[in-house]
Amino acid sequence: MSSAKSFASLADINGMISEVQRTVVRHQISAKWSTVDFALKGSPRVDQIRICPLCSYKGADMYFGQVRSHCIFGGGDLLRYVCPVCEVTFGPDKMFDLTTSQLTEDYEWHYKVYDEGDSSEQELRTFFALNPDKNGVYLNYGAGRWSNSVQQLRAQGWNVYAYEPHGTASESVSDDWLIRSPDQLHFMRFDGIFSNNVLEHLRYPVQELQYMEGMLREGGLMAHATPCFEYLYEYTRFHLYFFTGKSKYLLMQKASLQMINEVNDGDYICRVMKSL
Repeated sequence: MSSAKSFASLADINGMISEVQRTVVRHQISAKWSTVDFALKGSPRVDQIRICPLCSYKGADMYFGQVRSHCIFGGGDLLRYVCPVCEVTFGPDKMFDLTTSQLTEDYEWHYKVYDEGDSSEQELRTFFALNPDKNGVYLNYGAGRWSNSVQQLRAQGWNVYAYEPHGTASESVSDDWLIRSPDQLHFMRFDGIFSNNVLEHLRYPVQELQYMEGMLREGGLMAHATPCFEYLYEYTRFHLYFFTGKSKYLLMQKASLQMINEVNDGDYICRVMKSL
């Protein structure tokens, strides 16, 4: 057997092992959430008091709307609630019940076996919604590994950084413009912050927006794009919020932000905000 054939065979074997490992992890994820769903179904039904995580309305479950779906990433059944006051859609409870470290662990397992689609085009569009200046400094918040928008922008001369706290989502990038820890952001200030498909993932979106606003220089803007300003893409457990109805305005109000522009092209919905 030639050495060329030997190397090809070795590569094939390594690829098979990698795919086997990915399949095992997928089964582990599904087994975990199937067990959680089974336990929840076995619990006696009680009409518990629920508090809206956005507007703090408090009432029995019967006063909240309900929407059901199923996670295509092995996360099992998804039951979300709709607040009768601010109209935000939130849940499922099983994700809200996770601690910060448990939620991070769930993301890490997810990123080991699932790849997001390339979002470069949407991220570039969101960046330019800031009406940026070549002398400014900008941050892609929650950048992940599923685009090369920051690389493209930096190649064009824009001073753009990327922040991605989840290690598995950023492990393939080693450049000094990638920020992996909030500690690195502590003393940094930006003329604009942008994100794509991030707000719906945040456990505490108001506090996170306030945190971002605190990193803006005077007159700085934020642009956040997500289809979850409407009830879209409900098929993943990682989408904790859908800012439907009045809630999209309440979110900004509670974060002391004001919307100055909006683009809504179906799946692409972007809101540009400034400090009040």
